[in-house]
Amino acid sequence: MRTSSIAILLCLLAAAASQSHDLILGQATYGDVIVFKADEVKYGFPLFVRTSIVEYPEQGQKNYAYIKAIYVKDNERDGSGGYPSISAGGIGQRFVKIKLKSQRGSGLNFTVTIYGRYV
Repeated sequence: MRTSSIAILLCLLAAAASQSHDLILGQATYGDVIVFKADEVKYGFPLFVRTSIVEYPEQGQKNYAYIKAIYVKDNERDGSGGYPSISAGGIGQRFVKIKLKSQRGSGLNFTVTIYGRYV
């Protein structure tokens, strides 16, 4: 009983210590290609919340692929990273607008990968 309690406690501590704020929408399958990949990095300032908007396609460009999967990876694995959210478009659309928001006093460090399929 005591050994299982210690094992459960260690698992909970490991899960709490390795929190990240990844966002995974959809699933890339055979035939899907990477249509957009970008790193978004902003340094933190004390008492400030940093935000960033990632748009695909960028202003003035056209996109002929339907979005099949969106992977937003938080590169800060200790839980101090930011929070991604989709504010427009997304899976099944030809555009997406992703909002990245940091925690107060922290920066953000994300890798955004979008997979699409040309029809």
